[in-house]
Amino acid sequence: MSIYVELTAFQASKVALCTSGTVAVELQLARLPCVVAYRANILTEWFIRYKAKIKYISLPNILLDSAIIPEALFQSCTPQNLASLLKDLISDSSCQEEQITAAEKFVKLLLPSEGIKHNLLQQDLMPTYPKYSPSVVAALTILNYGNSLRD
Repeated sequence: MSIYVELTAFQASKVALCTSGTVAVELQLARLPCVVAYRANILTEWFIRYKAKIKYISLPNILLDSAIIPEALFQSCTPQNLASLLKDLISDSSCQEEQITAAEKFVKLLLPSEGIKHNLLQQDLMPTYPKYSPSVVAALTILNYGNSLRD
């Protein structure tokens, strides 16, 4: 799907249903409120639920440390729960506005920090990524997230 078709579809939509991953970030960049759905193999679910040290599965929620985007995860990822979450989001304009406001904060977190820009300059990558595509910014943010916690 071309980026133009995606943006047109996003602009024509009021809300979206997505899986956890890149599309959740893309929807935040488009300021489109959404619900995240995620199912996994029972072993994967067990590992994430009991061993992973994260409260949320979607990157926007993780970086904002907030359940701003409703998540229907694992056994609760049922057609009935998804329909209910989507219905609530569609009918609640204040919830949509809250997600859009949070998306603004999330996008600011994705902008390259001075440290990332410095690393790109040191690695002579600045000319390669002058406009910082969303995927590059997201990757660099995650790669440098642990460093920012230590500083």
